[in-house]
Amino acid sequence: MLSDFAERLRLVEAALHRFQAALESKSGKLQVSGVSRGFTRGRGRGLAAGVEVHAKLYGDVSWIAEHERVALPFPLAWRFRFGWLLGVADVVVFERGIPRAVVEVKSYGGIRRYERVQASLYGLLAMLNFLAKPRVYIQTPGGLEEEPGWEELALEALERAIRSRRPAT
Repeated sequence: MLSDFAERLRLVEAALHRFQAALESKSGKLQVSGVSRGFTRGRGRGLAAGVEVHAKLYGDVSWIAEHERVALPFPLAWRFRFGWLLGVADVVVFERGIPRAVVEVKSYGGIRRYERVQASLYGLLAMLNFLAKPRVYIQTPGGLEEEPGWEELALEALERAIRSRRPAT
């Protein structure tokens, strides 16, 4: 039986491997920013930065599971029946390797549905990867706001994205 530390470390490493597999996959994949974009006219620029973050994290990541609290950008991916959903959360707050919060950081005031969807999708990816339900927040210059209904919003966004990919019959 694995120790708690070993299990937490295994989950962190598995999440990073999943992200790498999603990047390398030739089959269907959706980026979180692309799914969110269906809710507004915005342009996501996070994946390139995410690849850079992933490269820096790849290697010894035991410190994420060792420290009492760590907050950092974190690459996330999950394979669904339709393909991969991937992206890099602005901040995932880990407590001894368990994601307790996902924070989408915005440099401007006012939270639109796009930001709520994006944060919610990162919450879903964190939950699936780590078997723990994080709290989801959006940080603006005006403060930190929790997204209480993030699970439903994430599922609604995925359903909408999948429907838009299917040819009309």
